[in-house]
Amino acid sequence: VIMAFPEDKIITERISSGDPQAENELFLNYRKRIEFLVRIRLRGRVSTDDQKDLISEIQSAVLVSLRRGGFDPSRGKSLDAYIAGIASNIIGQHFRRLKKEKTVTSDTLDEVSLNPGSALSEMMTRERAEKLKKCLSRLKPRYKEVLLLRIYEKKSIPEIGKELKIAPRRVSERIHYALKLMFKECQKENYFQYYDDSLK
Repeated sequence: VIMAFPEDKIITERISSGDPQAENELFLNYRKRIEFLVRIRLRGRVSTDDQKDLISEIQSAVLVSLRRGGFDPSRGKSLDAYIAGIASNIIGQHFRRLKKEKTVTSDTLDEVSLNPGSALSEMMTRERAEKLKKCLSRLKPRYKEVLLLRIYEKKSIPEIGKELKIAPRRVSERIHYALKLMFKECQKENYFQYYDDSLK
């Protein structure tokens, strides 16, 4: 079998053999990507602390999987796509927990509205939203479409496939590539300057 991603194979083998330096290298390369996936899916609906917890949970899940040899590059999937898949699953679990626990109450909303810093937070949120819209507008229609269906309309992969008349696997691939494009556009817009200090 010809390995399509030799660098992925090398670093994951180092991690599965217990090399802590390889783990550090992995997250030097992928931390920003994981943070982006969390932010784009949550869209400011949870606190910075909750975002940190979710990012840590994703990193832990990735490490556990890689230490157990869960990644196999011979299957044709890149490490980037593999990590994005784990992140998507963890974020989905987070949403299900929120729905089950009903953590957002009217009392919480009242408290936020009375917070003296809420006006500034709201202004920054609007500015971030404008940057995201600008980044999204630069994508080709087919990539913009899948992101809107998945993230904003919260449709499942099979539902999107049925609507676009393409296989679910193609939907996943298109979403994955669209998120990579969005990540690059957000970097151009300095979108992450709002978070770098708060997530340290």
